[in-house]
Amino acid sequence: MEDSPRFVQRVLVVVGIVTAVTLLILAAWRGLTALLVTFAGVLLAVLLRSLAQLLQRRWALGNGAALAVVCVVLLVLLAGGAVLFAIPLQAQVADMYDELPRAWQRLREQLASFPLGRRLLSQTQSGGQLAEVAAPAARQVMQAFSRTATFIGYVVLVLFTGLFLAAEPDVYRRGLLRLFPVQRRPRLREVLDEAGTSLQRWLVGRALLMLVITACTWIGLLLLGVPLAFALAVLAGLLTFIPNFGPVLSAIPAMLLALLQGPTTVLWVGLLYLALQTVESYTLEPWVMRKADDLPPALVIVGQLFLGVTLGALGLVLATPLIVVINVLVQRLYVEDVVEA
Repeated sequence: MEDSPRFVQRVLVVVGIVTAVTLLILAAWRGLTALLVTFAGVLLAVLLRSLAQLLQRRWALGNGAALAVVCVVLLVLLAGGAVLFAIPLQAQVADMYDELPRAWQRLREQLASFPLGRRLLSQTQSGGQLAEVAAPAARQVMQAFSRTATFIGYVVLVLFTGLFLAAEPDVYRRGLLRLFPVQRRPRLREVLDEAGTSLQRWLVGRALLMLVITACTWIGLLLLGVPLAFALAVLAGLLTFIPNFGPVLSAIPAMLLALLQGPTTVLWVGLLYLALQTVESYTLEPWVMRKADDLPPALVIVGQLFLGVTLGALGLVLATPLIVVINVLVQRLYVEDVVEA
């Protein structure tokens, strides 16, 4: 009986700890989107700091001056690109929205000539009619407005986070290191620097891949006579940021539009995207991933699937650079310092 109060106290402590841990896990899960947006800001900061360091190697500039020059140059390039390409790109994107329904209708007509295709179309039609009844136009407009506002808010947060982190990275790194014991700080500083270097190499390699894929896709589609080649090439370049899944997603609208030119053009467009994906996967991609600390391809795919399913498009886009950082942290702080110590 004398131990009864102590037992009750221990039970209450255990229950309190389990409850606190559960609440922390739930809060972290609910806040994963915010963490991903913050990580996107970190990516922008790494990019800005990389360009600023490149300037500092050539000219004697301070951190603030180099960052200011980088921001001004990027703004000028964006403004110049908008003047040169925004109008034709906007026109082609608008035409793409008009042409894709025609291409989809053409695909439906082709599928309707086969028994299996007719069955698939009948299921699609029933699902589409149900969706129209369940989702009125007003609700769709409100959802579109909400998503647009959310996207703009995310972009603003990423810009401000990236600028603040790029302007004074040491301040935030020192603040992070102060959360750990003094004897562990030198090792953590070393690992953080290595993670930043790996992320920097991955970003540079990915940017080069995006430029190469954009140029090659544009040239190839022009030679094949596919309409809206520039818009499709820009889309292919942007989606190259997403390994494995990006090239597949970019090929779908291109092949739909090629269907308007005939089945032969669809075949050639498919071969073009397959050839570009093969060259990227077996020559350029291994070099980029090797520079990013040898990420196992299966690990990248599993991470993309997990974050894509749980967090949608944002998780899919940021999965690979996040895995680059996590891989360095696990290899250095767990494998080397705990398992092999």
